Order: sequence, then structure tokens, then C-alpha cells
Amino acid sequence: MTKNILTKFLTATLFITSIGLAQDEQDVDAIEKARQAKEAAEKAAAEASAATEAAIEAAAQKAAKEARKDAKRKKEEEEARKLAEAKAAEEAELDAAATAAAEEAKRKMAEELGLDYESPASESADSVTTVSDTTTEEFVAKEPIGLNVGFTGSVGFVNGAYITNTPVGGSLVVTTPVGFKAGPLNLTLSLVVGSYNGEGDSEPLSALLYGVGANATLAEFLFSETHVGNIGSGLGVRNFTGVSLERLLKKGLNLPVNVLVGGEGFLATKADDVSENSTYWGGLGVRLDYSF
Repeated sequence: MTKNILTKFLTATLFITSIGLAQDEQDVDAIEKARQAKEAAEKAAAEASAATEAAIEAAAQKAAKEARKDAKRKKEEEEARKLAEAKAAEEAELDAAATAAAEEAKRKMAEELGLDYESPASESADSVTTVSDTTTEEFVAKEPIGLNVGFTGSVGFVNGAYITNTPVGGSLVVTTPVGFKAGPLNLTLSLVVGSYNGEGDSEPLSALLYGVGANATLAEFLFSETHVGNIGSGLGVRNFTGVSLERLLKKGLNLPVNVLVGGEGFLATKADDVSENSTYWGGLGVRLDYSF
């Protein structure tokens, strides 16, 4: 009986101990699993963080590469634009210089041939010029009408036998814009009226002059004008030939006046009503022209 009880007690004790040991082993396994799970989670978090940082770094490097490439492209485009602008400016400067040289050559050739030459720039600028003052009132400067009015004074020192005191006087000459070109000569229609006083055969001689004629100009420098009309009491001819300062005064200084210096001569078929003699006289003449 006692043996059976002891046997049961030992059996129960061993069973309880086995159960305890098994429970302890299960507790140890759970802790180990929890630890392993924690380590796995931490490792996964570290790997995820590393992957994120790697992705960010890759994106930053890509953005930097793209930015560098874009900056380089913009710099190249800017350099190409500046080079194109510089080349265009150089071409424009060369074209302007060539055009100016061509216009200057044309102008000089026209001057040598005695022809009028207007450059395209001057034609467009001289056609109509608008000037505004402080009150914003506009004035339009019109082109010159081409009419010249001049006064010629002369002192005679050569004369025919009938004249005993060479006449002295002056003439008013009106040069019209009517005319034409004959080769290098520029011919225009003109009118003259004047009066000259001297002595013929020791008697007072008053010669009234009026007539119509033409002016011929060569290279805006040499000129000669001839008028046919009345001198004294009959038909006569007047001629005035010399040099013109038009290039200097009009072209160079842009003045509306011109000075002509030369020899002036008169041929009268009937000097007066007293003797009805034909005669001539001549001298130095100077004329001042004003352009309208």
C-alpha cells in the first residue's frame, strides 16, 4: 500500500516537473522568437532607411547632372547668340561702309561730270522735314523751288572806240528752274534787267539792259550765261563767264547763297539814239545769288 502511494507520488511529481520544464522551455522559445522578430524588424527598418537614402542620393545626383547639363546648354546658346549678334553687327557695319563708299563714289563722279546727284538718304530726308517746337506746333520745310535771284555789279575797263568812259552799273538776274542737261552741262533759262552809265563820244551814255538767255554750269564750278535783248537803243548781247563758289557755299556750308566772279561783256548794235553807233565794253563782274 505504502509502495503504491509512493509510486503515485513520484509519478505525480515527475509529471508536474515535466510540465514545469515544458512550460519554461515554451517561455524561452517565445522570448527568443520575440527577440528575433525585433532584430528582423530593426534590420528591415535599417534596410528601408538605407534604401530611402540611396534613392534620395540618386535623385539628387540625377537632378544635379540635369541642372549642370541645362546650365551648359544655356551657356552655349548664350555664347552662340552673342556670336551671331556680333557677326550680324559686323556685317551691318561692313554693308553700311560699302554703301557709303559707293554713294561717295557716285557723288564724286557726278560732281566731276557736272551732274546733280541726290543720295537715297538725302532724298528721303529733304523731301519733307517736320520740326516741332516746345508748343508741339509742327512746321513742314518744303523743298526749294529752284529759283535764284542775283545782282551782278561790274566795273568796265575794256571798251570800243565810241565809248570814252567805260560804263559802270549792275544787273538783276533771275535764274528759273526750267532747263535741261546737255552732257556734263546744266542749262537753265534766265532773265536779266539792268542799267549801265558811261560816256560815248564824250556824251553821257545811259544803256538800259533787258533780255532773256540761258545759264550753263559745268561741275558746279565753271559757268557762262548769255542774254539776248535790248542794250541801249537796240539789239544787244550780254555774257558773264567765270567761276562759281556753289560747292563751297551751298554744298559745303549749306548756305542759300552763291557768289560768282568773272568777266562781264556787252555788245550793243545801237548804243544810243544820238549816233546810232555799235560798240562794246567789258570788265570784272561779281554776282551774289540767293536761292528760293
